[in-house]
Amino acid sequence: MAGRVVADASGGLSCRGFAMSVPSVKPRLLLVEDDAERGTAMACEFSKRFECRRVSTIEEVMAVLPHGPWGAVIANYGLDRGGSGVEVLQVVRETLPRAFRLIYSQIPSPSFRRDAQRAVQPHFTTDITEPDFIGVLERALAALFEPPSLEIPVDLPAILTEVWTVRAPMSREFLRALREAAEQNGPVYIYGEPGTGVTRSGITLRQWRREWKARGSPASTSPGSPVPILRVPALRERPQDLPLLAARCLIESSRQSGEPLRRLSPGAVEELLDRDWYGNIIELAAAMIRALQRAESRMVIEVDDLPQDKHPAWRPSQYAKDEGQRECVLRQLRMARNVSCASRLEGCSRANYIRLMRRLGIIRADVVTDPALEGVDPPSEVDGNPPAAAPSRSRSRSRSPRASS
Repeated sequence: MAGRVVADASGGLSCRGFAMSVPSVKPRLLLVEDDAERGTAMACEFSKRFECRRVSTIEEVMAVLPHGPWGAVIANYGLDRGGSGVEVLQVVRETLPRAFRLIYSQIPSPSFRRDAQRAVQPHFTTDITEPDFIGVLERALAALFEPPSLEIPVDLPAILTEVWTVRAPMSREFLRALREAAEQNGPVYIYGEPGTGVTRSGITLRQWRREWKARGSPASTSPGSPVPILRVPALRERPQDLPLLAARCLIESSRQSGEPLRRLSPGAVEELLDRDWYGNIIELAAAMIRALQRAESRMVIEVDDLPQDKHPAWRPSQYAKDEGQRECVLRQLRMARNVSCASRLEGCSRANYIRLMRRLGIIRADVVTDPALEGVDPPSEVDGNPPAAAPSRSRSRSRSPRASS
Protein backbone atom coordinates (compact mmCIF):
# COMPACT_ATOMS: atom_id res chain seq x y z
CA MET A 1 0.00 0.00 0.00
CA ALA A 2 1.10 3.54 -0.57
CA GLY A 3 -0.02 6.93 0.71
CA ARG A 4 -2.66 9.36 -0.42
CA VAL A 5 -3.01 10.95 -3.85
CA VAL A 6 0.28 12.70 -4.60
CA ALA A 7 1.91 14.33 -7.61
CA ASP A 8 4.76 12.43 -9.20
CA ALA A 9 7.73 13.75 -11.12
CA SER A 10 5.92 13.47 -14.45
CA GLY A 11 3.19 15.84 -13.23
CA GLY A 12 0.54 13.11 -13.03
CA LEU A 13 -1.20 11.62 -10.04
CA SER A 14 -0.60 8.33 -8.28
CA CYS A 15 -3.04 6.93 -5.73
CA ARG A 16 -1.72 4.70 -2.90
CA GLY A 17 0.91 3.26 -5.24
CA PHE A 18 -1.73 1.83 -7.60
CA ALA A 19 -2.03 2.73 -11.25
CA MET A 20 -5.01 5.00 -11.79
CA SER A 21 -7.21 4.63 -14.83
CA VAL A 22 -5.47 7.48 -16.65
CA PRO A 23 -3.66 6.36 -19.83
CA SER A 24 -0.91 9.00 -19.60
CA VAL A 25 0.18 8.06 -16.06
CA LYS A 26 2.63 5.21 -15.52
CA PRO A 27 3.65 3.93 -12.08
CA ARG A 28 7.27 4.70 -11.26
CA LEU A 29 9.55 1.69 -10.93
CA LEU A 30 13.14 1.49 -9.61
CA LEU A 31 15.21 -1.47 -10.86
CA VAL A 32 18.43 -2.40 -9.02
CA GLU A 33 20.52 -4.65 -11.32
CA ASP A 34 24.29 -4.47 -11.85
CA ASP A 35 24.37 -6.79 -14.86
CA ALA A 36 24.20 -4.40 -17.82
CA GLU A 37 22.74 -6.84 -20.36
CA ARG A 38 20.06 -8.29 -18.11
CA GLY A 39 19.24 -4.88 -16.61
CA THR A 40 18.78 -3.32 -20.04
CA ALA A 41 16.49 -6.13 -21.16
CA MET A 42 14.39 -5.88 -18.00
CA ALA A 43 14.17 -2.08 -18.14
CA CYS A 44 13.15 -2.20 -21.81
CA GLU A 45 10.37 -4.68 -21.06
CA PHE A 46 9.12 -2.88 -17.96
CA SER A 47 9.08 0.49 -19.74
CA LYS A 48 6.09 -0.63 -21.79
CA ARG A 49 3.82 -0.39 -18.73
CA PHE A 50 5.87 1.49 -16.14
CA GLU A 51 8.17 4.46 -15.86
CA CYS A 52 11.34 2.47 -15.13
CA ARG A 53 14.77 3.63 -13.99
CA ARG A 54 17.73 1.29 -13.52
CA VAL A 55 20.58 1.70 -11.01
CA SER A 56 23.50 -0.58 -10.21
CA THR A 57 24.67 -0.01 -6.62
CA ILE A 58 23.20 0.73 -3.22
CA GLU A 59 24.87 4.16 -3.34
CA GLU A 60 22.89 5.02 -6.46
CA VAL A 61 19.75 3.79 -4.73
CA MET A 62 20.36 6.19 -1.85
CA ALA A 63 20.87 9.01 -4.33
CA VAL A 64 17.67 8.48 -6.36
CA LEU A 65 15.23 7.51 -3.58
CA PRO A 66 14.58 11.15 -2.56
CA HIS A 67 13.55 11.89 -6.17
CA GLY A 68 10.42 9.75 -5.88
CA PRO A 69 7.76 8.83 -5.18
CA TRP A 70 8.51 5.27 -6.28
CA GLY A 71 5.64 2.84 -6.56
CA ALA A 72 7.84 -0.28 -6.48
CA VAL A 73 11.49 -1.32 -6.17
CA ILE A 74 12.90 -4.50 -7.76
CA ALA A 75 16.31 -5.68 -6.56
CA ASN A 76 18.69 -8.50 -7.44
CA TYR A 77 19.52 -10.62 -4.40
CA GLY A 78 23.21 -10.88 -5.26
CA LEU A 79 24.86 -7.65 -6.41
CA ASP A 80 28.45 -8.13 -7.63
CA ARG A 81 29.50 -4.58 -6.74
CA GLY A 82 28.96 -4.92 -3.02
CA GLY A 83 25.81 -5.18 -0.97
CA SER A 84 22.77 -7.25 -1.73
CA GLY A 85 19.17 -6.86 -2.74
CA VAL A 86 18.12 -7.48 0.86
CA GLU A 87 20.14 -4.46 2.02
CA VAL A 88 18.59 -2.37 -0.75
CA LEU A 89 15.05 -3.33 0.25
CA GLN A 90 15.86 -2.72 3.91
CA VAL A 91 16.68 0.88 3.00
CA VAL A 92 13.52 1.10 0.89
CA ARG A 93 11.41 -0.33 3.70
CA GLU A 94 12.70 2.33 6.12
CA THR A 95 12.48 5.32 3.76
CA LEU A 96 9.47 4.29 1.60
CA PRO A 97 7.42 1.87 3.73
CA ARG A 98 4.45 1.97 1.33
CA ALA A 99 6.40 1.10 -1.83
CA PHE A 100 6.09 -2.43 -3.18
CA ARG A 101 9.24 -4.54 -2.67
CA LEU A 102 10.20 -7.29 -5.14
CA ILE A 103 13.38 -9.37 -5.10
CA TYR A 104 14.78 -12.09 -7.34
CA SER A 105 17.79 -14.41 -7.23
CA GLN A 106 20.09 -15.87 -9.88
CA ILE A 107 20.19 -19.24 -8.10
CA PRO A 108 17.01 -20.97 -6.82
CA SER A 109 17.46 -21.60 -3.11
CA PRO A 110 15.03 -22.00 -0.19
CA SER A 111 17.41 -20.01 2.01
CA PHE A 112 17.08 -17.02 -0.34
CA ARG A 113 13.33 -16.80 0.13
CA ARG A 114 13.64 -17.42 3.87
CA ASP A 115 16.30 -14.74 4.36
CA ALA A 116 14.43 -12.21 2.25
CA GLN A 117 11.15 -12.90 4.02
CA ARG A 118 12.74 -12.55 7.44
CA ALA A 119 14.64 -9.35 6.65
CA VAL A 120 12.37 -7.25 4.42
CA GLN A 121 9.08 -9.15 3.93
CA PRO A 122 8.96 -8.58 0.16
CA HIS A 123 5.69 -8.51 -1.74
CA PHE A 124 7.03 -10.95 -4.35
CA THR A 125 10.07 -13.26 -4.71
CA THR A 126 11.25 -15.31 -7.68
CA ASP A 127 14.43 -16.48 -9.44
CA ILE A 128 15.70 -16.16 -12.99
CA THR A 129 15.50 -19.93 -13.65
CA GLU A 130 11.72 -19.71 -13.98
CA PRO A 131 10.39 -19.76 -17.55
CA ASP A 132 9.67 -16.26 -18.84
CA PHE A 133 11.32 -14.75 -15.77
CA ILE A 134 10.79 -11.13 -16.87
CA GLY A 135 7.17 -11.86 -17.75
CA VAL A 136 6.61 -13.35 -14.29
CA LEU A 137 7.91 -10.16 -12.69
CA GLU A 138 5.86 -7.98 -15.02
CA ARG A 139 2.65 -9.86 -14.23
CA ALA A 140 3.38 -9.62 -10.49
CA LEU A 141 3.90 -5.87 -10.84
CA ALA A 142 0.67 -5.50 -12.80
CA ALA A 143 -1.23 -7.37 -10.09
CA LEU A 144 0.30 -5.23 -7.34
CA PHE A 145 -0.55 -1.98 -9.13
CA GLU A 146 -4.06 -3.13 -10.08
CA PRO A 147 -6.60 -0.75 -8.49
CA PRO A 148 -8.71 -2.57 -5.90
CA SER A 149 -12.43 -2.50 -6.62
CA LEU A 150 -15.53 -3.33 -4.62
CA GLU A 151 -17.30 -5.22 -7.36
CA ILE A 152 -18.96 -8.14 -5.58
CA PRO A 153 -18.85 -11.26 -7.79
CA VAL A 154 -21.70 -13.71 -7.87
CA ASP A 155 -19.61 -16.47 -6.27
CA LEU A 156 -18.33 -14.29 -3.42
CA PRO A 157 -19.20 -16.83 -0.68
CA ALA A 158 -17.16 -19.46 -2.52
CA ILE A 159 -14.21 -17.09 -3.01
CA LEU A 160 -14.23 -15.97 0.61
CA THR A 161 -14.62 -19.29 2.37
CA GLU A 162 -11.21 -18.45 3.82
CA VAL A 163 -9.52 -15.15 4.65
CA TRP A 164 -7.56 -14.86 1.40
CA THR A 165 -8.44 -14.35 -2.25
CA VAL A 166 -6.52 -14.88 -5.47
CA ARG A 167 -6.44 -11.18 -6.28
CA ALA A 168 -3.42 -10.28 -4.10
CA PRO A 169 0.01 -11.62 -5.16
CA MET A 170 1.05 -12.27 -1.54
CA SER A 171 -2.14 -14.25 -0.94
CA ARG A 172 -1.49 -16.34 -4.05
CA GLU A 173 2.10 -16.98 -2.94
CA PHE A 174 0.99 -18.00 0.54
CA LEU A 175 -1.74 -20.31 -0.76
CA ARG A 176 0.76 -21.93 -3.13
CA ALA A 177 3.16 -22.60 -0.25
CA LEU A 178 0.29 -23.84 1.91
CA ARG A 179 -0.81 -26.26 -0.83
CA GLU A 180 2.75 -27.59 -1.16
CA ALA A 181 3.01 -28.06 2.60
CA ALA A 182 -0.31 -29.92 2.63
CA GLU A 183 1.16 -32.51 0.26
CA GLN A 184 3.76 -33.56 2.83
CA ASN A 185 3.52 -35.87 5.79
CA GLY A 186 5.67 -33.97 8.27
CA PRO A 187 4.90 -31.12 10.66
CA VAL A 188 4.15 -27.61 9.40
CA TYR A 189 4.58 -24.44 11.45
CA ILE A 190 2.77 -21.20 10.62
CA TYR A 191 3.19 -17.78 12.22
CA GLY A 192 1.87 -14.27 11.70
CA GLU A 193 0.54 -11.14 13.33
CA PRO A 194 -2.60 -11.29 15.50
CA GLY A 195 -5.76 -11.33 13.41
CA THR A 196 -4.16 -12.50 10.15
CA GLY A 197 -5.85 -15.90 10.16
CA VAL A 198 -3.04 -18.12 11.48
CA THR A 199 -5.39 -20.69 12.97
CA ARG A 200 -7.65 -20.59 9.91
CA SER A 201 -4.64 -21.36 7.72
CA GLY A 202 -3.87 -24.38 9.88
CA ILE A 203 -7.44 -25.65 9.52
CA THR A 204 -7.22 -25.15 5.75
CA LEU A 205 -3.97 -27.09 5.63
CA ARG A 206 -5.52 -30.01 7.51
CA GLN A 207 -8.50 -30.07 5.14
CA TRP A 208 -6.23 -30.09 2.09
CA ARG A 209 -4.03 -32.79 3.63
CA ARG A 210 -7.05 -35.03 4.29
CA GLU A 211 -8.15 -34.58 0.68
CA TRP A 212 -4.63 -35.34 -0.52
CA LYS A 213 -4.44 -38.54 1.56
CA ALA A 214 -7.93 -39.58 0.46
CA ARG A 215 -6.73 -39.55 -3.15
CA GLY A 216 -3.89 -41.89 -2.20
CA SER A 217 -1.23 -39.51 -3.43
CA PRO A 218 2.36 -40.46 -2.58
CA ALA A 219 4.42 -38.35 -0.21
CA SER A 220 6.31 -35.61 -2.05
CA THR A 221 9.20 -35.34 0.42
CA SER A 222 11.46 -37.65 2.39
CA PRO A 223 11.26 -37.90 6.20
CA GLY A 224 14.48 -35.89 6.59
CA SER A 225 13.32 -32.95 4.48
CA PRO A 226 13.23 -29.43 6.00
CA VAL A 227 10.19 -28.54 8.07
CA PRO A 228 7.93 -26.05 6.21
CA ILE A 229 7.60 -22.77 8.10
CA LEU A 230 5.11 -20.33 6.56
CA ARG A 231 4.30 -16.72 7.40
CA VAL A 232 0.73 -15.46 6.93
CA PRO A 233 0.89 -12.06 5.18
CA ALA A 234 -0.63 -9.12 7.03
CA LEU A 235 -3.71 -7.38 5.64
CA ARG A 236 -1.74 -4.21 4.81
CA GLU A 237 0.51 -6.30 2.54
CA ARG A 238 -2.41 -7.52 0.40
CA PRO A 239 -4.67 -4.51 -0.26
CA GLN A 240 -6.38 -6.28 -3.17
CA ASP A 241 -8.07 -8.56 -0.62
CA LEU A 242 -9.36 -5.75 1.56
CA PRO A 243 -12.45 -4.61 -0.43
CA LEU A 244 -13.69 -8.19 -0.84
CA LEU A 245 -13.18 -8.92 2.86
CA ALA A 246 -15.10 -5.74 3.73
CA ALA A 247 -17.90 -6.84 1.39
CA ARG A 248 -17.93 -10.24 3.07
CA CYS A 249 -18.40 -8.59 6.47
CA LEU A 250 -21.37 -6.62 5.11
CA ILE A 251 -22.92 -9.74 3.55
CA GLU A 252 -22.55 -11.77 6.77
CA SER A 253 -24.09 -8.94 8.78
CA SER A 254 -27.02 -8.76 6.35
CA ARG A 255 -27.59 -12.51 6.60
CA GLN A 256 -27.58 -12.50 10.39
CA SER A 257 -29.77 -9.42 10.86
CA GLY A 258 -32.12 -9.96 7.90
CA GLU A 259 -31.68 -6.34 6.85
CA PRO A 260 -30.96 -5.21 3.25
CA LEU A 261 -27.36 -5.40 2.08
CA ARG A 262 -25.40 -2.16 2.60
CA ARG A 263 -22.55 -0.98 0.43
CA LEU A 264 -19.48 1.22 0.85
CA SER A 265 -19.12 4.57 -0.85
CA PRO A 266 -16.00 5.20 -2.99
CA GLY A 267 -14.68 7.55 -0.30
CA ALA A 268 -15.11 4.85 2.34
CA VAL A 269 -13.20 2.38 0.18
CA GLU A 270 -10.40 4.92 -0.23
CA GLU A 271 -10.26 5.36 3.53
CA LEU A 272 -10.11 1.61 4.14
CA LEU A 273 -7.26 1.21 1.66
CA ASP A 274 -5.37 4.09 3.23
CA ARG A 275 -5.21 2.49 6.69
CA ASP A 276 -2.49 0.15 7.92
CA TRP A 277 -4.77 -2.34 9.76
CA TYR A 278 -2.41 -3.46 12.49
CA GLY A 279 -5.29 -5.53 13.88
CA ASN A 280 -5.72 -7.15 10.44
CA ILE A 281 -8.99 -9.00 9.73
CA ILE A 282 -10.27 -8.76 13.31
CA GLU A 283 -9.90 -4.99 13.22
CA LEU A 284 -11.57 -4.81 9.80
CA ALA A 285 -14.58 -6.84 10.97
CA ALA A 286 -14.96 -4.66 14.06
CA ALA A 287 -14.75 -1.51 11.91
CA MET A 288 -17.49 -2.78 9.59
CA ILE A 289 -19.80 -3.59 12.52
CA ARG A 290 -19.23 -0.13 13.98
CA ALA A 291 -19.85 1.51 10.58
CA LEU A 292 -23.16 -0.34 10.19
CA GLN A 293 -24.27 0.88 13.59
CA ARG A 294 -23.42 4.49 12.73
CA ALA A 295 -25.05 4.31 9.30
CA GLU A 296 -28.38 3.31 10.93
CA SER A 297 -30.98 3.09 8.13
CA ARG A 298 -28.83 4.51 5.31
CA MET A 299 -27.96 2.03 2.56
CA VAL A 300 -24.54 3.55 1.79
CA ILE A 301 -21.73 3.64 4.35
CA GLU A 302 -19.81 6.93 4.17
CA VAL A 303 -16.36 7.91 5.43
CA ASP A 304 -17.79 9.51 8.56
CA ASP A 305 -19.43 6.22 9.52
CA LEU A 306 -16.08 4.46 9.83
CA PRO A 307 -14.49 4.41 13.30
CA GLN A 308 -11.42 6.49 13.94
CA ASP A 309 -8.14 4.89 12.90
CA LYS A 310 -6.16 4.19 16.05
CA HIS A 311 -2.48 3.50 15.43
CA PRO A 312 -0.76 1.51 18.18
CA ALA A 313 2.24 3.01 19.88
CA TRP A 314 5.41 2.00 18.04
CA ARG A 315 7.91 0.30 20.33
CA PRO A 316 11.03 -0.52 18.31
CA SER A 317 12.86 -2.20 21.18
CA GLN A 318 9.97 -4.58 21.90
CA TYR A 319 9.54 -5.27 18.16
CA ALA A 320 13.23 -6.14 17.80
CA LYS A 321 13.03 -8.37 20.89
CA ASP A 322 9.98 -10.25 19.58
CA GLU A 323 11.53 -10.66 16.12
CA GLY A 324 14.72 -12.10 17.64
CA GLN A 325 12.80 -14.50 19.87
CA ARG A 326 10.56 -15.59 17.01
CA GLU A 327 13.53 -16.30 14.75
CA CYS A 328 15.21 -18.30 17.53
CA VAL A 329 12.06 -20.35 18.19
CA LEU A 330 11.53 -21.02 14.48
CA ARG A 331 15.15 -22.13 14.14
CA GLN A 332 14.70 -24.54 17.06
CA LEU A 333 11.48 -25.93 15.58
CA ARG A 334 13.19 -26.33 12.21
CA MET A 335 15.97 -28.36 13.83
CA ALA A 336 13.94 -30.35 16.35
CA ARG A 337 10.78 -30.79 14.20
CA ASN A 338 8.49 -30.97 17.28
CA VAL A 339 7.77 -28.91 20.37
CA SER A 340 9.02 -31.42 22.92
CA CYS A 341 12.53 -31.58 21.47
CA ALA A 342 12.57 -27.82 20.80
CA SER A 343 11.72 -27.10 24.44
CA ARG A 344 14.73 -29.19 25.49
CA LEU A 345 16.93 -27.12 23.17
CA GLU A 346 15.56 -23.98 24.83
CA GLY A 347 16.11 -25.48 28.28
CA CYS A 348 12.57 -24.92 29.53
CA SER A 349 9.48 -26.98 30.15
CA ARG A 350 7.16 -27.91 27.31
CA ALA A 351 4.31 -25.88 28.80
CA ASN A 352 6.43 -22.71 29.00
CA TYR A 353 7.63 -23.26 25.43
CA ILE A 354 4.01 -23.48 24.24
CA ARG A 355 3.25 -20.20 26.04
CA LEU A 356 6.20 -18.61 24.25
CA MET A 357 4.90 -19.88 20.90
CA ARG A 358 1.45 -18.49 21.70
CA ARG A 359 2.88 -15.06 22.53
CA LEU A 360 4.93 -14.99 19.31
CA GLY A 361 1.98 -16.11 17.13
CA ILE A 362 3.40 -19.53 16.12
CA ILE A 363 1.31 -22.69 15.74
CA ARG A 364 1.89 -26.21 14.53
CA ALA A 365 -0.63 -26.13 11.72
CA ASP A 366 -0.99 -29.84 10.97
CA VAL A 367 -2.61 -30.55 14.35
CA VAL A 368 -4.95 -27.54 14.66
CA THR A 369 -8.53 -28.64 15.25
CA ASP A 370 -10.45 -25.90 17.08
CA PRO A 371 -11.26 -22.87 14.85
CA ALA A 372 -12.09 -20.79 17.93
CA LEU A 373 -8.48 -20.86 19.12
CA GLU A 374 -6.50 -17.75 18.20
CA GLY A 375 -3.09 -18.84 19.47
CA VAL A 376 -1.77 -22.38 19.58
CA ASP A 377 -3.69 -25.52 20.35
CA PRO A 378 -3.76 -27.12 23.78
CA PRO A 379 -0.54 -28.89 24.78
CA SER A 380 -1.99 -32.24 23.69
CA GLU A 381 -2.29 -31.02 20.09
CA VAL A 382 0.50 -28.51 19.54
CA ASP A 383 3.19 -31.17 19.50
CA GLY A 384 1.10 -33.93 17.96
CA ASN A 385 1.91 -36.15 20.95
CA PRO A 386 -0.20 -36.35 24.11
CA PRO A 387 1.58 -34.98 27.17
CA ALA A 388 2.75 -37.37 29.81
CA ALA A 389 0.17 -38.07 32.44
CA ALA A 390 0.78 -36.13 35.62
CA PRO A 391 1.59 -38.32 38.59
CA SER A 392 -1.28 -38.74 40.97
CA ARG A 393 -0.96 -36.79 44.18
CA SER A 394 -3.11 -39.20 46.14
CA ARG A 395 -0.97 -41.43 48.29
CA SER A 396 -2.12 -44.69 49.73
CA ARG A 397 -1.72 -44.52 53.46
CA SER A 398 -0.56 -47.80 54.87
CA ARG A 399 -1.93 -48.32 58.29
CA SER A 400 0.40 -50.17 60.52
CA PRO A 401 -1.25 -52.46 62.96
CA ARG A 402 -1.19 -51.30 66.53
CA ALA A 403 1.36 -52.96 68.67
CA SER A 404 -0.19 -55.30 71.11
CA SER A 405 0.24 -54.24 74.60
